Amino acid sequence: MKQHFNFNVLGSDASKIVETFASFKRRYGSFTGRGEGFSERWQAFRHFYEIDTLFYGGEFLKLLAEHLKINLDDVPRSTPYYWFERAELSFSAENIYHSKDLALVAFVAAKWAINKRSQPMKSATISVLAIAK
Repeated sequence: MKQHFNFNVLGSDASKIVETFASFKRRYGSFTGRGEGFSERWQAFRHFYEIDTLFYGGEFLKLLAEHLKINLDDVPRSTPYYWFERAELSFSAENIYHSKDLALVAFVAAKWAINKRSQPMKSATISVLAIAK
């Protein structure tokens, strides 16, 4: 935790920090820096956290897809709502959000992107290809 969050665990607010960290871990999964894909998730978080600007929801999704190298057409319609919900935000393409708030959305979405990339590609069978002609 010290490595990523730069705080003194021996400080007077250590129990509050540990409780907050445990809450994040329950809500967002791997937060130790050692889990598979953590580095990419952390990079997505930092990217949007450090921009320090406002985005419309739809604009953010396009930038997020570009950053994560995913095609938004491949993302199920309900998935962005899930990403926002996990970050305790309500999604609307027309809403304006601060990039610091969207950083957690990016962290959650990065996990989805990593999992999506690791799934084997489904190949069409000959009978499906024949129907497609």
